[in-house]
Amino acid sequence: MQKATIIFQPYGRRIEVQVGTNILEAARTAGINIRSICGGKGNCGKCKVVVRKGSVDFKYNPEELLLTKEELDEGYVLACQTRVLSDCEIFIPPETRIEGQRIQTDARIPKVEPDPLIEKIFVSPRVIELGVEEVLRKSLGTTDVSVPEHVQAKISSYPDCCESGGTLILYKYKQPELLDIEEGDTRDRIYGLAVDIGTTKIVAYLVDLNAGRILGSASEYNGQLVYGEDLVSRISYAMEREGGLAMLQRAAIGTINNLVKRLCSEYKVKSSEIYDVCIAGNTVMTYLFAGEDPSPLLQTDVEVPRDPFILEAGKLELDVNPYARIYCLPCVSRFLGGDAIGDVLLSGMYDSTEISLLVDIGTNVEVVLGSKGWFLSTTAAAGPAFEGWGIRFGIRSIEGAIDRVKIDPRTLKAKYTVIGGVKPKGICGSGLIDLLSELFRHGIIDSLGKINRNIKSPYIREGYDGYEYIVVPKEETEIGKDIVITEKDIANLIDSKSAACAAIAVLLKKMRLSVEDVTRVYICGAFGSYMDPNSATAIGLLPEFPNAKIIYLGNGSVAGAYLSLISRKHRRKAEEIAKLMAYFDLLKDADFMDEYLAGFVLPGKKELFPTWWEASRKIKLVNR
Repeated sequence: MQKATIIFQPYGRRIEVQVGTNILEAARTAGINIRSICGGKGNCGKCKVVVRKGSVDFKYNPEELLLTKEELDEGYVLACQTRVLSDCEIFIPPETRIEGQRIQTDARIPKVEPDPLIEKIFVSPRVIELGVEEVLRKSLGTTDVSVPEHVQAKISSYPDCCESGGTLILYKYKQPELLDIEEGDTRDRIYGLAVDIGTTKIVAYLVDLNAGRILGSASEYNGQLVYGEDLVSRISYAMEREGGLAMLQRAAIGTINNLVKRLCSEYKVKSSEIYDVCIAGNTVMTYLFAGEDPSPLLQTDVEVPRDPFILEAGKLELDVNPYARIYCLPCVSRFLGGDAIGDVLLSGMYDSTEISLLVDIGTNVEVVLGSKGWFLSTTAAAGPAFEGWGIRFGIRSIEGAIDRVKIDPRTLKAKYTVIGGVKPKGICGSGLIDLLSELFRHGIIDSLGKINRNIKSPYIREGYDGYEYIVVPKEETEIGKDIVITEKDIANLIDSKSAACAAIAVLLKKMRLSVEDVTRVYICGAFGSYMDPNSATAIGLLPEFPNAKIIYLGNGSVAGAYLSLISRKHRRKAEEIAKLMAYFDLLKDADFMDEYLAGFVLPGKKELFPTWWEASRKIKLVNR
């Protein structure tokens, strides 16, 4: 088979591939992360690259408008739809690179008395010499403990093992079991790992289990990103690609291993001293990590088992003690997983008589309404636009992303801030929410999201894809192009915000509650932490809750994993929450469509947005 050499710029990275390989696959093989929200299906337009030299075969439908005429003239192609035919030089523009994302690692974690599932018990040489049964009886007071063969062998080999005594590692989950026996007295060194496996990023806490103290945290992009940025793309890759499930599992585990290596090096901990790992993630991420077939999760009527996965670290090649146990927080439905259980666990709403609402807006929006003794939950596909899908200059919250926007009411020029303080290359979710809010407040768009044609301004023009507003002129950007928002972009944002708000409205309606009844609103996740709540309400993303206290929890997923790691009580509570939580499927409910369509008129229904609804009626679309 004929070979071709590809040089990826600006990295200068060179790779040899077979002729006919598509550029996205070649980049993955070269270890270069390229944006690909759709997972290489050719319908998101985010994997733009420039062919500087060489011959390629680019399959493109111009009716999809994923590339502008100017981009096509400059040699832009979609990496996933382009096969190399000869040696090539490929330039990856700034907006296509995955690098430098702002990642939420912190959370509001309450103080908890440590009561971990791992216990270390020192046994004297005299007791070890008596054999396994006496070791159990004298050190644990019972013989009703599972003892694996390798532990029995070590104890039986005395004095070759533990001549100066040994430390038993006991795992106290339901049926207690001995995981290992260590030479000497190691009771002062016992560690655990709490992990949030997000669709985009993975966050880990290294924890001293004796003190219940977080030694440090680390985060990194989820290695699965190169196989697709959304959940359905990952499932499709696992189903359609031979060995795809194993590749996705290895990618997630490889990322966690990188974090373990960094944390252990920084805090002088041996990875073999980590005996307990708690994982929280949505259902798809949990299945992929555990190596479970995720394809049933595409079925709308699938029943997801609500028992936790408990795995052995050595079998997954996770870089901790091979006998360590991995506990995955239980899932509730096909898209509501252990991350939501972690959020609820952190909030404490399970122990409060107040009516609380918990919202986590990410790739999907997860909503939990409840009080002590009951929970009603749902999910909606509201996040893709806020992650950049369907938005011409939409990007994740990486360096170079516009994250805050204000519009001068006199000049209509946008003022903005950029993550990292550099020149902008796109707009992330919090910036898009601000921008939509400002466009609406100042009458640049009407309640249907249409740009006012009567305004005479250098920042409003008709582009190749309809009318658009110029957020940043090209001379101020890193990418050398005007950063704009189009009417098509605005329509996609309104679609996403309407789905999120409709999910909240339906749960309230099912429980015969109003926005006045809710007294606590918990906002979880990175997106929610950086979002301006006033902007979110102005565009109809979050209803007005006049009697509610807004509480930002931060990364509730990793915090929930941490609480389950250091406290048996919280681990039991997590399982109780999963069993108790009712899940409501919006796809099967007529009310959802009514609420969803109502959100297409900004800001939304009057009973959900009374203040903003009245204010919006006074906005005048005037000639300027």
